[in-house]
Amino acid sequence: MTDVDTVHDTDRHSNDGPTEGRDPVPAVADWLLGLVAGAIGLVLSAVGVGLYARVDRAFLTDFVTSEEVEVNGITPAEAITAGVPFVDWLAAGLVVTGLVLVGAAAAFVVARRRTRRRVDREGGTTATFRACAVYGAAVTALVSFVPGSAIAGGGTAAYLLGDDDAGVRVGAAAGLVGWALTAPLLVFVAGGFLAGADAIGQLAGGAVLVAVIVAGELLALAINAALGGVGGWLATELV
Repeated sequence: MTDVDTVHDTDRHSNDGPTEGRDPVPAVADWLLGLVAGAIGLVLSAVGVGLYARVDRAFLTDFVTSEEVEVNGITPAEAITAGVPFVDWLAAGLVVTGLVLVGAAAAFVVARRRTRRRVDREGGTTATFRACAVYGAAVTALVSFVPGSAIAGGGTAAYLLGDDDAGVRVGAAAGLVGWALTAPLLVFVAGGFLAGADAIGQLAGGAVLVAVIVAGELLALAINAALGGVGGWLATELV
């Protein structure tokens, strides 16, 4: 008679044992990520406030009429007229985006503390889908100077999650997180282009330009999500 051993697939992160054994990312990483993201948000907001306070029509006039600046397609006077509302919208977009980033960073740290306390009480793993997607997005941002950096972020997210069935999904989600945080800035930049174009009677041309920008951003979003999904797939297949 032959004994047959049955092999079962197991997650990389065990649900048993002390919390440290079920925690692929230490708590200090949550605080570090939150502090860095919050600091970047505050800097963006400060830049927006400074832009609104310092850049006015006189500043734009000096800038546009300087010898180093060439204006193509419109006259210098039109560039100045269009530039005033555009700068105001851009400044507001930087402030709002910065505040969104600060709020998201604070919410992330609070959510992670709650998750860790829940795991201490009830067991399970701290490697939640949302947290791993955020970690993956952070890796993508960290190595953004490398082409296809979303693959590294998606792979990191899938590896930390440790769920082969959700590897592609969490990788794609990691590719979406960073874009979602910059969406407010895109909205305000689009509004600035439209306001500036309308100020010089070129609203139709401004709308075409905004459509091109939005289409480009959506294409970049799709590519980023796809690369993140590829990274997630690679992590589940190779690790």
